[in-house]
Amino acid sequence: MNSLWLDFSKKQKDFSAFPNENINTDVCIVGAGIFGLSCAYYLSSLGFEVTVLEKDGIGEKATGHTTAKITSQHNLFYDYLISSYGKKFASDYLKANEEAIQNIKDIVDSQKIKCDFEMQNSYVYTTKKTELGKIKKELKALESLGFPAEFVTKTGLPFEVEGAICFKKQAQFHPLKYLYGLCNSIVSHGGKIYTNTVVTNVEQKEDSLCQVSTSKGLVTAKYVIIASHYPFVNFPRFLFFENVSVYFLFDCY
Repeated sequence: MNSLWLDFSKKQKDFSAFPNENINTDVCIVGAGIFGLSCAYYLSSLGFEVTVLEKDGIGEKATGHTTAKITSQHNLFYDYLISSYGKKFASDYLKANEEAIQNIKDIVDSQKIKCDFEMQNSYVYTTKKTELGKIKKELKALESLGFPAEFVTKTGLPFEVEGAICFKKQAQFHPLKYLYGLCNSIVSHGGKIYTNTVVTNVEQKEDSLCQVSTSKGLVTAKYVIIASHYPFVNFPRFLFFENVSVYFLFDCY
């Protein structure tokens, strides 16, 4: 399936592939989706020397095929979180999602990124009376978390619904325009971005530095963040490792 967002990237100037040389950096980030580039944005803004390596083009995988909504509303999810993991876990999850919306807005405003960002209401709805009980149960869960969700019967859709949960102050944007805005900021802070660069291995050396192997050269870094859609190196558990400076972030945006 073609992506509406990736059509934009075809009109942008390509980043170059990794050169035939070895380089040193503070942080090497593998993956140039929204996770990888967000990490690169924050770290480069804090003064870290950042190098981003991407197998394909900017945002071509998970990020480039999203719905482009930025929301804390993920179907009927919070009743499940409370019953499965407890109210504190659900509350922390909701708070993190709400903060992420504000963080993206702050970046868009501060970096003046033209990415069609708009605040919007978000809805989960049903057209079946038999499913209203699930809607009401989710609303009760959200009420217990102190979140101001609303039950509505009008959503602006071109058909009638039996009921819906409305989250206000959610958002939408053009994800590829946003990513290229992040790229501009990363580069302006001295960061380097290489596309069409395949990473083949990550290993920690005896001096505690990490060595990232590509098909053309090596990147030596103090820290490595793997922000690819699927992990590709054979570390146990694919997670944070004590005393190992490799961090795995799975791109599930």
